[in-house]
Amino acid sequence: MTSMDPFRDEARSRGLPEDEVERWLDTARRSAMLNLAGETPPDDPPAGRLGGLPPMPDDEPVPDLPFLASVDLAAVPPGATDLPLPEDGTLLFFADTEDPWSDDDWHRLVHVPVGTPVSERASSCEWLPEVRPARDLHLTITPSLPNRGSDTEEFPHGSELGSVWWKTCGEMTTDGPVQLGGCPWVWNADPLTDHDHGPGDWVLLAEVGGEGVTEGDLGVVHWVIRRDDLADRQFDRARAHFDMVG
Repeated sequence: MTSMDPFRDEARSRGLPEDEVERWLDTARRSAMLNLAGETPPDDPPAGRLGGLPPMPDDEPVPDLPFLASVDLAAVPPGATDLPLPEDGTLLFFADTEDPWSDDDWHRLVHVPVGTPVSERASSCEWLPEVRPARDLHLTITPSLPNRGSDTEEFPHGSELGSVWWKTCGEMTTDGPVQLGGCPWVWNADPLTDHDHGPGDWVLLAEVGGEGVTEGDLGVVHWVIRRDDLADRQFDRARAHFDMVG
């Protein structure tokens, strides 16, 4: 279990009420962070892949969009997140992060059920950037809290608590190009609360981006979905939002 003492120490140094700090920590969510292997590859098998060619179903065309990453859901252990994820299959993430505001077709999420015949192949679209080399991703389970809180009746110091997480999270979590579940990292607009999604329990399904992943390297794509739709495997109902530094 990850010690949250760095968070407590920073909050204490700012004079924040300890009872409120503990209640805030009780809201922490589990997330599955997929990281690039270091110089010494981990013993565990890869849980996903960054770049390369997408393993698309043989009876589906490859989207005319840059392929960002894939996640092997069978490699995500039960309890790694609080999401009702499928026990197996693959998620493929596509997005045009060079111009994500042009139209609604700038992103695509594909769920490939286990046993589906697939082949790794590229889109025939000529404008797509060069395919980046494939790199394995390995999974780490980490706690997740908002990096931008709000002052509420329940948490009068919510904004400050979000700032504490922003400063100290690097001591308690690992950072990777793909995150499943948990709280989104917000630079500008929160993908869960700053958009009119309509009714439902909207959750962060995945956050994909960062250096070597998206155009400009500083942007991230958040895929959000209703919890019920995720449980029903209605991945076509997911929505995506782009955020970046600045």
